[in-house]
Amino acid sequence: MGKRILLVEGDDDRHVMWNLCEVRAVPEKFTVELPEEDSQENGGLEKLLDSIPWRLATSDLECLAVVVDANDKGPRARWQAIRSRLASRGHEDCPADLPQEGAVFDISLRPQTPRSIRFGVWIMPDNQSKGMIEDFVAGLIREDDAMLPLVDCFIDSIPEGQRRFTKPHQPKARMHSWLAVSERPGRPMGQAIKADGHLDANSPSVKPFLDWLHAALVK
Repeated sequence: MGKRILLVEGDDDRHVMWNLCEVRAVPEKFTVELPEEDSQENGGLEKLLDSIPWRLATSDLECLAVVVDANDKGPRARWQAIRSRLASRGHEDCPADLPQEGAVFDISLRPQTPRSIRFGVWIMPDNQSKGMIEDFVAGLIREDDAMLPLVDCFIDSIPEGQRRFTKPHQPKARMHSWLAVSERPGRPMGQAIKADGHLDANSPSVKPFLDWLHAALVK
C-alpha cells in the first residue's frame, strides 16, 4: 500500500483531525500533514493549494485528501481554486461541481504512468456553507450547553467599531471564546474534542465528514 495523506491548512486543523479520528476509532491508514512540514511557516490555504500538484507527482502516493476552509469566499470558490491547480498540471478528471457529500474521485497519471490516485476534497464546514473548521467543531457542542448562548450574547454585544476580529473570523472568535471559559480555559479544539465532555464527537453532524474520510482514505 502506498502513502495515504490527509492534507490540512494548519496545526489546529491537524490536531482536530488527529483527536476526532482517535475518539471515533478511525483506522490509522493515513497521515495528517501540513503543506510544508519542514518550514517554520508551514500552514495556509495558498501553500496547501500550491502543494497539491507536486504531491500528486510523488511516486509512492496512493491517496491524497485535502480539507480546507470555505471562509467568506464560499465552497464554490475554494472548489474552483482546487480545480484550477489540477487543470494546470493536465488533470482534467475533476468534477465540475463539488458534491454535497464531499468529493472523492480518481486522478489518472497517464501518459507518464498507468497509475491513478484517489483524490478527495472536503470544504469546511459542510461543503455548502461559508465558514471554517471552527464552525464544524462548534457543531459538536451539546445542544443543552448553557455556556454557548452566553458567549453568543457577549460576541453580539461588542460594538462593530470595537471588534478586534473581522466578520469572516467571527466563528473563530466564537469558538475560542467558548473554549476560554471551559474547565481548562484556552484548551485547543483538538484537545477539547478528546477530553472535554461538552463536545460530542458522536454528534450526528460528524457522520457525513467521517463517511467522506473513509471513502477518501480508509477503504
